[in-house]
Amino acid sequence: MLKIVLFDPMAQADPGLAEDPVATLSVEPGITLVRLAGEADLEAWQAFVDSRPDAGSLHHAGWFRVLNTAFDVEPCYLLALDAAGAVRGILPAYYSHSLLAGRHLSSLEGGVLAEAQPVADAIVAEARALRDRRRAQYLQLRGGLVDDAAAVAVATVHTIISTDRPSEALWAAVKKKTRWAIRQTEKVGVTVEQDTGLGQLHDFYDVYAARMRDLGTPVVGWRAFDAMRTYLGVSRLRLYLVKYDNRPIGGMLCVVNGNRWTDLYAAAQVTEATEFANYLLYWHVIRDASALGVASLNLGRSTPDSGVHMFKRKWGGADVKIPYHFYPASDARPRDMGLQEMKLHKGLTQRVWSRLPLPIANRFGPLVRRQLPFI
Repeated sequence: MLKIVLFDPMAQADPGLAEDPVATLSVEPGITLVRLAGEADLEAWQAFVDSRPDAGSLHHAGWFRVLNTAFDVEPCYLLALDAAGAVRGILPAYYSHSLLAGRHLSSLEGGVLAEAQPVADAIVAEARALRDRRRAQYLQLRGGLVDDAAAVAVATVHTIISTDRPSEALWAAVKKKTRWAIRQTEKVGVTVEQDTGLGQLHDFYDVYAARMRDLGTPVVGWRAFDAMRTYLGVSRLRLYLVKYDNRPIGGMLCVVNGNRWTDLYAAAQVTEATEFANYLLYWHVIRDASALGVASLNLGRSTPDSGVHMFKRKWGGADVKIPYHFYPASDARPRDMGLQEMKLHKGLTQRVWSRLPLPIANRFGPLVRRQLPFI
């Protein structure tokens, strides 16, 4: 059994960040180092992600630059390396000092990606140590390999469509009323198209921002979407737009990893004439994924039994439970960790926000979200 060194160059540069910046623990043979990744490590990071069939949509190295460019947070990307310098595990995370959520360290969706549980354990141990060195109130792990009981675990669910089937089989799996809604939408002239060059991304963003305002949720800024286009690019993103009278009224932005797609953002602004436009949108993307030989389409995270979750259940997919784990610091009195209570119990704040004029919501929403990339 070897010793693994947990190394944080920021702690060594500023000894005041921690009394004990370097710690060791025993892990499986072959692992020699867990450390923070920098720009120079991103190529190796991405190669590891591409080699893993269990990689998630937010494990891509491009998100490091998205966080750096579009948000007021510190990327804290952890690498587990063997003696030859090869990557054996990763954790994409960021440190935020938010007025709403307090000082916290949070992983991106998917959490730890590692070759074995002992490697994941070492990464989680370093993440907890990093939480303390940054004086964060808590660490949030959004799924991934976790073999350590958390103080708090919050249930989330991902609904996944197996698209490695003919479209006829997928259509048969869709609920009868949903098939009716799709046909009705086609009759009124609603169409769906893919924007392969992402040139209409801002059109989708405008619709998405308006929908987030209606839901009482501050929207991430356009700068974040532009950074996704720049650092993930057309090879990693799929954009679909739903239109009525040749005008965008909705869309879906998917992330590609390997032979799988993940619905990252989806929205539709509908009228009485286009009441079921989002139904046609989802069916079109599912059918396209099947035609292109995509193995699965992940419809994204939901709160179990919420309205969003019930909508995703209409498409004949399977639910996968992915809990969020929260590890508060020993001396901290954290507030609503991960804003879970705020998200579950929409109150006055959300109702007020949903009534703001759209220009005001679009101006101040991104300011609120600069320290909250993913909530």
